[in-house]
Amino acid sequence: MLFAIVAALVFVSCGDKIDHGGKTPLVGVGTDFLYQEDVEQMLASDRMIKDSAEFVEKYIEHWLEDVLLYNQAKRNVASSKEIARLIDNYKKSLLLNIYQERLVAQQLDKEILPEEIAAFYESNKLMFKMEELMLKGLLLKVSKKAPKMDAVRRWCKSSDPADLEKLEKYTLTNAQLYEYFHETWTPVSVIASKVSLGEDELRRMVSDKKMVEFSDSASVYMINVIDYLPVGVLKPLDLAEGEIKELLVNSRKAEFLQRVKREIYDEALKGGDVIFYKNEQPAE
Repeated sequence: MLFAIVAALVFVSCGDKIDHGGKTPLVGVGTDFLYQEDVEQMLASDRMIKDSAEFVEKYIEHWLEDVLLYNQAKRNVASSKEIARLIDNYKKSLLLNIYQERLVAQQLDKEILPEEIAAFYESNKLMFKMEELMLKGLLLKVSKKAPKMDAVRRWCKSSDPADLEKLEKYTLTNAQLYEYFHETWTPVSVIASKVSLGEDELRRMVSDKKMVEFSDSASVYMINVIDYLPVGVLKPLDLAEGEIKELLVNSRKAEFLQRVKREIYDEALKGGDVIFYKNEQPAE
C-alpha cells in the first residue's frame, strides 16, 4: 500500500532534472519532496517509536495530506492584499518575539544576582520539593566476560582518587558504558533509560546510598550511589537555582521589556529618527 502511494504521487517525470542535494526522495508532489534521510532522522530522535514501518507509512501519509491540502488552498484562495497583510503582521510579530526573548536571555538573565536567588530560596522553601528521585554517583556497564571484575567492584565503591583513576583507565578498553556523576544530580529516570531495568525497579534498588549490581543476558551493570535525594525532600539550592532564576526572570520580564521599549523610543526622539506630522508631539 505504501509503495503504491509513493509510486502514484511522484509526479515529476524521470526526464526532469531535479537537484535533491544528495538526498533520497521517498515521495514527491510537484516540486515538494519528502526525503528518506529526514524520516530516518525523525526515527532516530524518537526512541519511543516501536513500529518503524507503521510510523514511516503514517508519516508519509500525513506529509502528503498537508502538502496536497496546501496546494488545494493555493488554487482556491486567490492571492490578495489581505493575505499579504496577514503574512507581514505575522512576520513582524515573530521578529519581535524572537528579539524580545533574545534581549531577556542576554540582559535580564544577567541582572539576577546569586544573593537574590538565595533570598528567594530561603523565603519560599515549600515550593522546592523533590518530584523525582535524584542520585549522585557513577554508572558502569561491562561485558559478563570482562576481566578483573572483583577489582572493578572495589574501584566502583571506593572514594580513593587512585582507585577512581584505575577505574577510568579500565573503562577506556573494557566499558560498554561509563558515566561519572559524583558532582551532578541525575534523575533516576535518566539512569533507567541507559540500563536494562524499568524505572520503578531501579528506584527500589537504589533506595539508599549503596552499590547496586545487576545483569542481563550479556552485560553487568554497577551503580555506586554516593548521594541520594528522595521524592518529597527539600531540593538543595544548587538544584533549585535554575528554577528560581526562571521564576525571577519571568516576574520581571514585562517591566524589563517596557523599559527597553521606552529607552529605544527616547533614543529615537533625541536622534531625530521620528518625524511627527502634526504641530504637537505626544505627551511624555
